[in-house]
Amino acid sequence: MARTAAQSTIADETLDRAAAVLRVLAHPMRLRIVDRLLAGPVHVSQLAEELNLPQSVVSQHLSQMRAHEIVQQRRESRRVFYDVINPHAEHLLECIRKHGDGR
Repeated sequence: MARTAAQSTIADETLDRAAAVLRVLAHPMRLRIVDRLLAGPVHVSQLAEELNLPQSVVSQHLSQMRAHEIVQQRRESRRVFYDVINPHAEHLLECIRKHGDGR
């Protein structure tokens, strides 16, 4: 039996925040970046090399994810390292691993 709007247990504010994060993560390359960062922090140039993308493209994706508090940056000398700080991003990737084929 389907629930009605009056039976919803999730606050509108929570759904709005979740939708914003999901919009950012709805890009295949951002999902790939998050997947890689879950293995451990990495600097931008290494990430670009591993993903075979221009560093500027990777930086743009990271910037969007940083703006939505999905990843954080840490500077060491001239290198900027990134890692995932939003636990929901990891849960989303776990769900994709389990159910990614739509079955």
